Amino acid sequence: MSTGTEAHRTPPAAGPGPGPGPGPVPVPASGRGPALSLDAAPEARPAPTASALATALRLLAVYALARLLSTVLLAVTYGLTATSSWAQHDGGPGFAGYLSSWDARFYAEISERGYPTELPRNDEGQVVKNAWAFMPLFPAVVKLVAPVVGGSWLVGALVVATLAGAGATLVLHRLMLRRFGARASFWGAVFFTVSPMSFVLQVPYAESLFLLLMFAALLAMTARRWLWFAVFGVLASFAHPGALALSAALGLTWLVRLVRREREPVAEHVRIWAAGLVVTAAGFAWPVVVALVTGERDGYFATESSWWRDYIGSDGFVPFTPWFRFGAAMGGWLGVVAAAVLIAVLAVGLVRRSGRLGLELQTYTIGYVAYLVAVFLPQQSSFRMLLPLSPLFADSQLSATRRRVVVTIVASVVLQAVAVVLLWTLWAP
Repeated sequence: MSTGTEAHRTPPAAGPGPGPGPGPVPVPASGRGPALSLDAAPEARPAPTASALATALRLLAVYALARLLSTVLLAVTYGLTATSSWAQHDGGPGFAGYLSSWDARFYAEISERGYPTELPRNDEGQVVKNAWAFMPLFPAVVKLVAPVVGGSWLVGALVVATLAGAGATLVLHRLMLRRFGARASFWGAVFFTVSPMSFVLQVPYAESLFLLLMFAALLAMTARRWLWFAVFGVLASFAHPGALALSAALGLTWLVRLVRREREPVAEHVRIWAAGLVVTAAGFAWPVVVALVTGERDGYFATESSWWRDYIGSDGFVPFTPWFRFGAAMGGWLGVVAAAVLIAVLAVGLVRRSGRLGLELQTYTIGYVAYLVAVFLPQQSSFRMLLPLSPLFADSQLSATRRRVVVTIVASVVLQAVAVVLLWTLWAP
């Protein structure tokens, strides 16, 4: 693992303001800070409170516009495909049913009826798709919010998802500022709001809540706030699969610093290990809950792998085999070789490209991708599963010039339109 590129710039002091940039940004006489433009993203770090608030408001405005754009894309796609035989969305009639498709149906079931005490099976005795594949935090929050917004589960879910996405945008920006300059961090957060799969930040999915909690845990880790790291990590563990990447990142970071012989007080080691063990325990807790309630030891893994039958014709979970099984199903031994080559290319590319992220984000990126390879079958949902890697949007190469910013945004919007058609209307995201 190449972590020698660590020569990191001094992190900004506490507070949400932008980090140091190459020079001051002119402030208009109105005192409201620079207007939003491709060449005037915040680069300096003026007075922390006013600057941080202005930047946050600008990002929220961008997020609102991005969600309006996604709404238009969803509405137009629905209008054009509502009567098409190839449209497979399964949430019911009308635009509300269109928005309630795919995993949203299971979240609604959990909110309204809870989890089944017995795993459903088909005629062959195989466990079929059911609500136990989905974590409880998002539907629980929606159940609390729905009465406040008129009692509709769908409205409550849309509100929770959209607000959590706004929070994720602000926390991601703050996280980026720990390592990158203000310009790269600002545009990195903007790229997140318009990214190809960003429409899932406003549909009844747990993604936006999960991302908010993951980014908050990472921010706590970079700031060495271990109690908050544990709190956000535990909550993320019950929002969506993937929080174990936080434990992996913490363990790898601790090991690298130990190898470098960086001096730490014994108490700090104890706090790091305690936080890591708590998040790890939470990450493994849901399969235990499923086993206790259903009485089936492998109930969670049988449920998760029931989705695999649509792609590889079989189920059954063994860690670090899904990619190879998918390759074998698609192309025999050549598919297995292709999967191995792809994993190797990903590994080398990540180690090389993530070096400038700083130690914590580098270990997180590597840990999260390793988690995906270990447990997820590669299919169309893989694109959505890449959203937790959004700190990579802060790569300065994406925002170094006005042209690159424009190209990145335009390409993202075009790809989002394609994703709405293919990964919401035709297939599940």
